Amino acid sequence: MAEIQSGGAQSPLPPQPQLLQLEPIDVAEPWQHELVECFISFSTLSAGKSQTELHETLQRKASESMHSHGELVNGLVYGILTVPAEGNTYLRHLNIVSRDGFAHAISRLKLLATAHRFARVRPEVRSQLFWLLSELVKVSAHGVDQVVLALTRQVRSGDVTQGNVKLCWLMVRFAQANYAWLSTFPVLVATTVYMLGRVALDHSRIPDLRAAECELAVQLLRERFHECCMIGRDLVRMLQDVARIPEFHDLWQDILQQPQSLSPLFAGIEQLLRTPTPPMFLANRITYEMETRLRFILENLLATSYSRNLMWFVQRYLSTPESESLFSDLIRYIIGVFHPSNAVLASNVVPRYVFLGGLLRFIRSPVVAANAKLALFYDWLFYDPKSDTIMNIEPGVLIIAQSVDKYTFMTASFIEFLAYESDAYSPELAPAIRGSIGLAMQDAVEKGVIPSIMPIYEHPRIEVDIRQNLYYLFPQLVPPAPEPAQSEASTDDAEPAKDDDAMLLDSTDMLPPVAVDSESAPEPPKPAVELSLPIAAPQPIRTVSATPKMSIALDPVSRMFQEEFGIVDTELAPEIPTDADNTNGISDTTAKGSALEDAALVASAEPLPEISVEQALEDKSLWLFGSTLQTFVDSVAASEPDVKQIGRSVKEIVDMFAQSEASISAITRVLASIFSDSLDMEDAETNAELAAA
Repeated sequence: MAEIQSGGAQSPLPPQPQLLQLEPIDVAEPWQHELVECFISFSTLSAGKSQTELHETLQRKASESMHSHGELVNGLVYGILTVPAEGNTYLRHLNIVSRDGFAHAISRLKLLATAHRFARVRPEVRSQLFWLLSELVKVSAHGVDQVVLALTRQVRSGDVTQGNVKLCWLMVRFAQANYAWLSTFPVLVATTVYMLGRVALDHSRIPDLRAAECELAVQLLRERFHECCMIGRDLVRMLQDVARIPEFHDLWQDILQQPQSLSPLFAGIEQLLRTPTPPMFLANRITYEMETRLRFILENLLATSYSRNLMWFVQRYLSTPESESLFSDLIRYIIGVFHPSNAVLASNVVPRYVFLGGLLRFIRSPVVAANAKLALFYDWLFYDPKSDTIMNIEPGVLIIAQSVDKYTFMTASFIEFLAYESDAYSPELAPAIRGSIGLAMQDAVEKGVIPSIMPIYEHPRIEVDIRQNLYYLFPQLVPPAPEPAQSEASTDDAEPAKDDDAMLLDSTDMLPPVAVDSESAPEPPKPAVELSLPIAAPQPIRTVSATPKMSIALDPVSRMFQEEFGIVDTELAPEIPTDADNTNGISDTTAKGSALEDAALVASAEPLPEISVEQALEDKSLWLFGSTLQTFVDSVAASEPDVKQIGRSVKEIVDMFAQSEASISAITRVLASIFSDSLDMEDAETNAELAAA
């Protein structure tokens, strides 16, 4: 109703709530309107009264009924939050009228702390909220810890906007000012530590804030380590990410070398790694608004229609470089918190593994890609059927099994990652980790997640090296793989794959919790990139000058071939995935982007003054994982030239080394110049690209 008419006069609507910065078209929640109405009633009740008269009136009205008591509390809480100049006065009135130990007042504060639109709370309201919480702590009000827990979840990972930075400061200062009170709540201590460790990664350019966050987190860890152990294995994952920050370095070394100096009950890092992380900690890094949007997709949208909503989600929360740290938190939430019901599992709603495949395609950084893989398979490394749930394993099992037909390189990538991590994550625990990975897959087979892994093992596009990795990880489920045929070409090809594999883990700086000599640690067999395809001899190498005039920064290879092959700076954004013809739940565009280290070039915004094609083909620093383009060219150039036979394999290479549409264009043009002028490709789009070249 736009207006109220009375006797020909027009009355405006009641005033809008002043808690959030709302646009004229936004609608406030009913509880906000209730607070406004109660505040107006309180203002009318207190008008023209002395302090003594007002106190008597408030006492009498609060004693009439719990409804009257609630109305008074609502009005006073709203006044404290929105009128800072009168905050102390309204707080004195609140002390007078409260009949329930501030329980109703705290329930109103919790509504605000859990609001989906908390990011739009006015700055002065946020400041007053933390001031009121500090005052309630002083009078030992019950339930304040629940409001603070909700507020820790509103601190966004990967967000360095002014509002989120201010919220981080408010949280840190509140915890410092009420440290003794905070220390009496074990769950709040552990949650605060986990939150501070995750967001400290984002504040490298705000040294004062990062120093305050690290100092508080380290203090809580050292003084309340036993309470922090309830976080479980994700505490180790968090500490690995921050171990190089000076404030955390000594603590990390004590955890590894002197565990009992932190707590007499702490036996060592394996104790943490064997403890599954409770869902409440994984959910803490996802705001209430993000959770609502994620659950809507995963509970309501079909596998053929979720892509648009995923794109909206990524544009809203993952569109900035700083937000890349949120990928791992989202993956951990989907795996460890969101467990669909049987009704959802039996429906056509998008499965978790399909959504994860779509999410992974947006990753561009190699370090973020490595962390995302670790987040996906982290529970595999220490799986125990007695304490872990199969629902944490199911997405990884399905993304491996369902990708083998159309996206074999993805399946191979994940198997290689598991094989390498089984030895490299913690060499001292390598046998136990391999056993846990085997238990995870065996439990998945026994419980019907997949009937068997033999279809993966026997798939014709799975190389012998991947079969060896499968036997290395799951000897109880597959037979031994035959030894690959040795040749000069395959011997030369095997070494780059091994070195690049190690380079990927080194890029995360801290994956192995215990440093040992890499030569002493056993290694699973590494894939030799050997593609026996007939091909014409390569063309002579030419030097190309990079042209740093593009409005959008491209990866090194795209920039390198821009001038030579006439690539223009259009159509650079990744296309929205479509699933109309998707039988396995992962689209072609998803496969192009979600190949991660196997599929992506290292993104770089730095201009390159001059770079040669030869350098691009051989320099491992331009590639993340697996073989380089030179490895492929060398392995196929020795074969009999028969261009008509390479069709689908060249298309697969195009996809394998693609990071963006520009990269696909660049690489197909390079392949066209190297192979021949006439290629009969099975893919119509690639035919068109090669013809244009």
